Amino acid sequence: MAIEFDPPLPPEYQQLAHHWPQGRLSKAYAAYSTPFWRASGYSGQALSDEAPVFITFDVSPHADGPGILMGFVDARGFDSLPIEERRRDALRCFASLFGDEALDPLDYVDYRWGTEEFAPGGPTAAVPPGSWTKYGHWLREPVGPIHWASTETADEWTGYFDGAVRSGQRAAAEVAALL
Repeated sequence: MAIEFDPPLPPEYQQLAHHWPQGRLSKAYAAYSTPFWRASGYSGQALSDEAPVFITFDVSPHADGPGILMGFVDARGFDSLPIEERRRDALRCFASLFGDEALDPLDYVDYRWGTEEFAPGGPTAAVPPGSWTKYGHWLREPVGPIHWASTETADEWTGYFDGAVRSGQRAAAEVAALL
């Protein structure tokens, strides 16, 4: 499903949407009683060439626990698996990086960006070569009364919630200036 405009957007915006595809990533989270990897001198941040997890981050809220590992996952093979297999595969990747203790989390959850109805992929756009140069100037250009705001239109922190908020503030200021 897609957002439909009536009347349709100008051809430039249709081309922008076509040449600005969303990424194909998902996220896997595992929660532990403590950030056990720190005791072994690991930061929780790692790169891996073992699928499906290819980069991890320590997203623990406090120094003494709970410990939470987050991994970005290649969604192309991961998202279609049943939750039990996604959990098993992600935890095996965490264990290969941080030890067998990673196999037994208190909780596991993953987020499959590709299941989002209006943003089928993510967490942000995966812009192919040449698209930024050819279509990028249309990102923030209003179309009649429509002013664009999203993480992709942010001047700073593109791809992050902070960027989306900043973009929303920019678009609101544009509209306010017209009143």
